Amino acid sequence: MFVTPMSKKEIEEYIATGEGRDKAGSYAIQGIFGKYIEKYEGDYDNVVGLPGKRVKEELWQWCIS
Repeated sequence: MFVTPMSKKEIEEYIATGEGRDKAGSYAIQGIFGKYIEKYEGDYDNVVGLPGKRVKEELWQWCIS
């Protein structure tokens, strides 16, 4: 995860939103903090949380076997 450098004011403003209080790492790429994400590597769904496409594929394979 590559985060754009943030000023002290931006950090304080983000903290004041409360968004990070219930998040691992105190941010959500799909939320307010997303504007500070410069780049990420890997599957977006995995970065967000549950890799939906992979779960669907695994369940499908499990059901047909």
